Amino acid sequence: MKLLQAFKRVMGFLGRATLLLIVVAIIAGAVTIWWFRRQSARPTTVNAEVALPRGTRAIELYFPDDDGTGLALETREVVEDQAEGETLVRTVVGALLDGPDGKTLARSFPDGVTLQHVYRDPGGGLYLDFSPKLRFGFHGGSTAEEWLVSSLLRTLAANVPDVSRVTITAGGQPIVSLAGHIRLDGPLLVSEWR
Repeated sequence: MKLLQAFKRVMGFLGRATLLLIVVAIIAGAVTIWWFRRQSARPTTVNAEVALPRGTRAIELYFPDDDGTGLALETREVVEDQAEGETLVRTVVGALLDGPDGKTLARSFPDGVTLQHVYRDPGGGLYLDFSPKLRFGFHGGSTAEEWLVSSLLRTLAANVPDVSRVTITAGGQPIVSLAGHIRLDGPLLVSEWR
């Protein structure tokens, strides 16, 4: 009989202990779920050095007036990371090829012309190889040819330091002339086109 009573006491104690453990486990689980949900709802902090560019810089682009009287200046902002070396040349010439933002300015290059290759020698020479569309898509006369060359060289002089001469090719081949008035089969001196 004493053994039976002892067994009942032990079972009653174990039942209460088990019930208490189950309640504690449920509360601990609920607190854990609440904590993880709260953590995932917090905004994530991003390192500003990685997420943001260092800044911007203005570049100067020269486009013909749409009335054909001269070149006009248009400025654009570019990311500072694009403002060095070959990347700077590609950025500046690419902006020129995109055409003007202003409605009173005209494109200097035929639509669809792209810059394929850039080479810069240490002596101040710059070699620009455009897509063949430069040669085959140009349908202007002597004035349009002059505006194209002048627009390109003045833009490069304003933005790319230490460039003294520019050689233009299309599709990897030399261009004698676009409209027969300006020789392009040799380097163009930037100082003569400012």
